[in-house]
Amino acid sequence: MTAATPGARRNRRVGALARLGAAFVLLAWPSVARASRPREALGCEPASARVARASPDAASGRARVWPEPLDRVLSLDVGDVDLRSALDRIAADARVRVSYSPEVVPVARRVCLSFQQTTLGDVLVTLLDGSGVAPVVIGADQIVLAPSRAAVGADATPARARDATHLERVVVTGTATGGAERASPFALTVIDGRSLSPSSMQSMSSVFDGAIPGVWLWAQSPASVVARYGSLRGASSFGVSTPKVYIDGIEAANPLMVTQLDPSSIERIEVIRGPQGAALYGSDAISGVVQIVTRHDGVDADSPTTDVRVSAGSSTSSYATGGILAQEHGVTVRHGAAANAASLGLSVSTLGAYTPGADAQQVMASGSVRHVGSRAIVTGTLRMHATNTDVPASPLLSGLLTGPSKLADSTPQRVRQYTLGTSATFQASEQWTHALTAGIDGYRLSGMSAASLPLPSSTDSALRAARGGADRMSLRLSSTRRFASPETNGVLLTFGAEHSTAREQTSGLGTQLASRSWVQSASDTSSAPRTQYTSSDDANGVTWWHNTGVLTQAQVALNGSLFLTGGARLEHISGPATASQFALLPLLGASWVAGQGPVTMKLRAAYGRGIRPARTVARGGTWMGGHESRSLNALAPEEQAGTELGVDAMWGEHLSLNVTRFDQRASGLVQPVALLDYGSFVSGPGPGGSTNYQARVLYQLQNVGAIDNRGWEMQAKSSLGPLAVGATLSLVSSRVARLATGYLGDLREGDRMLEVPARTMGLNATWSASRWTTTGTVSRAADWVNYDELSLAKAIAADSTGMLVPVGRALRAYWRDYEGSTRVSLRTAFALRAHTWINLSGENLLNRQIGEPDNVTVVPGRTITLGLRTAF
Repeated sequence: MTAATPGARRNRRVGALARLGAAFVLLAWPSVARASRPREALGCEPASARVARASPDAASGRARVWPEPLDRVLSLDVGDVDLRSALDRIAADARVRVSYSPEVVPVARRVCLSFQQTTLGDVLVTLLDGSGVAPVVIGADQIVLAPSRAAVGADATPARARDATHLERVVVTGTATGGAERASPFALTVIDGRSLSPSSMQSMSSVFDGAIPGVWLWAQSPASVVARYGSLRGASSFGVSTPKVYIDGIEAANPLMVTQLDPSSIERIEVIRGPQGAALYGSDAISGVVQIVTRHDGVDADSPTTDVRVSAGSSTSSYATGGILAQEHGVTVRHGAAANAASLGLSVSTLGAYTPGADAQQVMASGSVRHVGSRAIVTGTLRMHATNTDVPASPLLSGLLTGPSKLADSTPQRVRQYTLGTSATFQASEQWTHALTAGIDGYRLSGMSAASLPLPSSTDSALRAARGGADRMSLRLSSTRRFASPETNGVLLTFGAEHSTAREQTSGLGTQLASRSWVQSASDTSSAPRTQYTSSDDANGVTWWHNTGVLTQAQVALNGSLFLTGGARLEHISGPATASQFALLPLLGASWVAGQGPVTMKLRAAYGRGIRPARTVARGGTWMGGHESRSLNALAPEEQAGTELGVDAMWGEHLSLNVTRFDQRASGLVQPVALLDYGSFVSGPGPGGSTNYQARVLYQLQNVGAIDNRGWEMQAKSSLGPLAVGATLSLVSSRVARLATGYLGDLREGDRMLEVPARTMGLNATWSASRWTTTGTVSRAADWVNYDELSLAKAIAADSTGMLVPVGRALRAYWRDYEGSTRVSLRTAFALRAHTWINLSGENLLNRQIGEPDNVTVVPGRTITLGLRTAF
């Protein structure tokens, strides 16, 4: 080997330095370009143009009259700064005190501080445009920046693309006390309450499907009181797949019971997909977190305080004669301004018999209060929901199954839900922010549904006679400490503690659950009687569950572009059917944001792990019932861990694209496996002196093994003048990676998970004119595997003894492929005059009543309603 000469070594060093310098220039170019561009390119357009855009009065040539001290006139020419620095400069020049919480004010947002002879009120409104925050005078020289729907217009058109992609928007989900979305390392979707139809209640499925990539709920009817999630980035459980749901920070006792929303009470809905949220929200968050934030704003002096809406229409059905009456009426009253506000809302809806014996009545009530002080914001939340339905079996099964199950009869189902709580955010100093949330959520249910169980049997009648309920009390404390400037160059530390206690009482299933000691040979098809199983478990018990978690998280910002996030939550889970255990739930993530001209790009990556006990309120309150500790002691908890990588690209305020790749593994998923118990019932001596035995179906809870959930999520939004368009696409692969020892169910390694669509997609478009707005949505789920419920029912009906009921491996013969299901809806509103609108809506316009998630579930057909909404 020939030694390099000094000149050659010098040339290599020069070349390496040149390459390093070029790499540095490429990385630093966005910042250099911003610094070298003229002020106009940074968004510092003429002050008059920005004031006109933010203030309708200024745009019309009328000078807005502000109270003292907002009427003080300022002249500022600082240029491009972050909002925190701008507020500090404004407070100094105007000689006022400006109080706010970083939880609600996007302090990291870059703004242009350039105004000449402009009132303080106009300056603040312009800088806060689109943030949902407004200035409130609470003293002679003190102003509080508080959340206010009036700041963005109570009757504003549906949210544009910029509302869903603005990186400086403050979100509460994923951070303990709120923070800018710019630093979030994982996918986070926000649905603005203004994009929901204010004229009618909406189901969670109609709100989520097609709007949130990676999430799909099967079509719900008003007669359905339990949500059925088809996919949350694949499978996260059997029959009880659900994210962890919070209402204003208060954990829902049973997230499957949160099925209907009153849009008039919703400020926004924030959704984390995957287990990354478990580091902040603890157990049960293995598939995601949903935070429903309700409105707590007041009204302006010249705004209406009362909103009344009435609507009525007709629903068609292939299983009923004539039109089916559908109606809804509601009223909302708001009082006070941004500093002190209160509201109360009430809505009532009914639906006639879209199938014989099926009808529904719902009543929803909500209330809120808010007080904004110089350093604290305190809110209160009240929600009540009552549903009465008559739930028949599918008309497609009529005449097939009779006898003990009585599946053709209508069964009354009654649900009562409530949420009551309070939250407070206290700005102790510029460095410390503290938050407290305390509340209780609960429900009462009678006439449980067995929709998640594959086999129609006497289990259904047992569940229909069941009753259950739960109450969950939760307390959450969190504090954040700021070092330097966490939005640009600094550190944000979060400390928190949370405790929840749930009291559950359910009954009904009793002896339908087989204990772990009850074993059936899967290969033995003999009709001889098996070991008689008699449950000694308490079929009507009270169960207490406790969860306690402590967490810490650090977020480091470098040059306002690179954000590193790391943290963990130590969770303690205890309950009578779950041995006390500790779990460490970590979160690691990073995001990098860069901009060039109108284009901004964000790269993100995150890893998380979540855990769910084998016994949960959701599982007990929907189909299981009873205090079946023996069936659960041997079960491992359900877990999910994995990574996600994503890129978010934005072209100004007009176009955005979000792409996410996720790779997660779920293990220990609990499945109710059907088994046959021979010899349960003796029908008397048979021919030749023999004894006839009749078999019955039992269910044993078993861990399946491991499931790999992989896929892509894509979302695009654009806003061009009066037209706003959004589209989503999700590609999901959810397959069995391995089976647990002793598993007796119908799944095999390599199988697709049942009820998980391979593709879900959505398209929505809104056209807004001066007096009318029209919104159309299309959502579709395609390509999934599920049971052929109709063939199963026929097989069971043909076997009078029950000896040949398909269980275990035999169920695979009743699997079938489902091609897909498409839903189309259209809503339009026309303004007759100020604060009065006519609303026309059409739901399920394709009139598809069956096909998801199986071939026997029936939902209401095409529904057309006409309504009137007025405010005064």
